[in-house]
Amino acid sequence: MKILILSPHTDDGEFACGASIAKFVAGGDEIFYAAFSIAEKSVPPGFQQDILQIEVRKALDVLGVDHRNLILFNYEVREFLAYSRKSWMIL
Repeated sequence: MKILILSPHTDDGEFACGASIAKFVAGGDEIFYAAFSIAEKSVPPGFQQDILQIEVRKALDVLGVDHRNLILFNYEVREFLAYSRKSWMIL
């Protein structure tokens, strides 16, 4: 079976369903992992700018996901939508 993990940021997929990813990999399923933001603006001072890309690759190594199945987009953090977060919140 082919499984697609959709993650808003590079660490959300591992946190949300890391155990399931490992289970699927162990069962022989093919995992594809797509993260919409590498969250460069969220990297604390003192860390290299691409640290979250490095970390997601290491996490996928641990989980057994092929790096060829990693898709990283570089949408700005919290700016994916064309409008403010407040504009769609229900008051």
